[in-house]
Amino acid sequence: MAAPTELSVLLRLYSGKQKSPTVLVQDFCDYIQKYARHYLQEVPDLVMYLDDTINTVLRMLEDLERSGKVILSSDSKGRKLVYVPQYFIDRIVQRFKDIDAKIDRPYPLATELPGNFPQSYIKPVYITSDFAEMLERGDRTNAYLCQLIFPDETPPILYPGSISPEKLLEVALSKIRLFLSKDESRDYIQKRMMIANPGKELSIKNSLEQFQTRPSESLSALKHSGDIYLFWNSLCSFIRQDYAKKTEKTAEEVALIQSVFITEYLNNHYKSKAQQNLQRQTALKNLELCFHKAPYFFDRDTIARFTDSRGVPLLGQYKSNDLEEFIKEKSGEANPDRLPDLLVFKTDDGRRYFVMKEKVLPLVIRLCNDGRKVIKDTITREWYQLFTSYHQEPAMKNSPEFEKKVEMHCKKLAPVLHALLNASFIPLLAMDPSFSGKDTNAGFKLFDHGRLLPLSTLLMLNRQELITDARILLPFWYTIPVISSIIAFFLRPRKPKQVRDKTVKSRMESKEEQPDESPREAKEKRKEELKQAAARIEKELIPPGSTLVAELSTQLDEWNRTLNKEVKENLTEDVNSLIRDYIRKIIRTLKAATFDLDRVQNLAETLVNTPGLAKIKNHDALLAYVKLYIVQLIGNVS
Repeated sequence: MAAPTELSVLLRLYSGKQKSPTVLVQDFCDYIQKYARHYLQEVPDLVMYLDDTINTVLRMLEDLERSGKVILSSDSKGRKLVYVPQYFIDRIVQRFKDIDAKIDRPYPLATELPGNFPQSYIKPVYITSDFAEMLERGDRTNAYLCQLIFPDETPPILYPGSISPEKLLEVALSKIRLFLSKDESRDYIQKRMMIANPGKELSIKNSLEQFQTRPSESLSALKHSGDIYLFWNSLCSFIRQDYAKKTEKTAEEVALIQSVFITEYLNNHYKSKAQQNLQRQTALKNLELCFHKAPYFFDRDTIARFTDSRGVPLLGQYKSNDLEEFIKEKSGEANPDRLPDLLVFKTDDGRRYFVMKEKVLPLVIRLCNDGRKVIKDTITREWYQLFTSYHQEPAMKNSPEFEKKVEMHCKKLAPVLHALLNASFIPLLAMDPSFSGKDTNAGFKLFDHGRLLPLSTLLMLNRQELITDARILLPFWYTIPVISSIIAFFLRPRKPKQVRDKTVKSRMESKEEQPDESPREAKEKRKEELKQAAARIEKELIPPGSTLVAELSTQLDEWNRTLNKEVKENLTEDVNSLIRDYIRKIIRTLKAATFDLDRVQNLAETLVNTPGLAKIKNHDALLAYVKLYIVQLIGNVS
């Protein structure tokens, strides 16, 4: 180690060597000149103390005095003196080394300091409020002395700032251990503790045995609190009660009381810390449980507002850094080599959401259920507008184009679903052995042979069904070929001349090859006959003075009595979709000659008895509604 060059350090070393806090400046200058010559080759910076030593040292001492590290004065002979407070700090440090060597030596007291010792070098520490806080902060230095103040008239202890409260606890336990080993002190204290705590005799005996024979285990047990807290609380209380009665105490007895105070208050601190840690662990478990609750995806603000079962915010039961550590650990930032339990995805607006891995599939199902209706209604409405103006778009005829259209609407109308399905972890989920990607209860599949299913499949959107739904909404004259053809001729965009010529040519060629009645005309004739049959059945079903729409509404209110508006609309739409799907299948073989009221009755009963509709309670109203809806569908067939 290189020789020190700072004047404050050299002054401290010299005062210790002289065994006096007051040093003659002239003698110190002589010492420092010799010191500089001796270590000059090793430390060239010492050359500053060789030229004009007195003035150089005095100037530096004045700087130290302004910073409060030394006190300059003069004696009766006019000689310059320097008072070194650090001398006493070093003595207190040595005293604790002596106590470690011989535990029966008393603690240093404030009365041992001289009256002129600067108070700026003494930091008061109240054991009831500051002691445990100093233990947590962990700042250690020999720049000052700590004065540990007790709540009663017990003399304060002096200890250097470099000694931690934890080290003082070790010393205090050693002094209590020394007390119990003398005479019959242990038997006396043990007997009193057993009387005060009936039923815990064996526990008290074992704890005292551990304390005296295995000090390190006893100290560790105290720090981790638990049941041992009661033992230390009882032990310290009995010792303090016995010596509180004495008006005059020996130095050893004073040291014992001081040790009891130190042990008692740190025991309470460790107990409180253990309780806080238990509360923190419980809160973190509740935090994880919150991630398993609907809606399954949460942003940072929502996570910070999580509450326990009593409605108490979790943030407060744990700290902000505990929350950050939890998210970091669960989201895999601490271990990038595996798919984490907590997954993160980001929407287009930059919001980050967190979802548990096992909740990805329930979340997808939930978001698909929520997004299906709004996306379906939007596309149906758009296509309805196109049909009313006799236009079409590629998405009506082309599956890839239809998929693009669904994704575009999903991105706009269900941004969370779109962001989730496009998250980077979705392809990795298919390879994760702990993630099946299939909900056995609902029959919902997310992957097919390791690949994410198309968005239209996940949303259960069928292109042909949407076209049919849009056409059903059209007014009746759009279904009359003659009228619709005339209107379409004027409203439909004109084709380019070359395309128009080719179309005319192909129609002329096909007309030459076709018989007198083309299949198209036969199909249109059949549709017209079905509509006429539906109109006859409608007259039989509808009472005089009423309409088909009014009767449909009446029967709907009879069988669908759900109070929740959204649930009611969803149920109605599910029933209507089931009827439309069934009619779409049988309409190809349905003939107008056989389509009468009995046929409608048979079709309606077949539908009502299916597993999906059999659960609806009001069977008669549902049957009447299905018959009316079938007639409406056949009457609007296009």
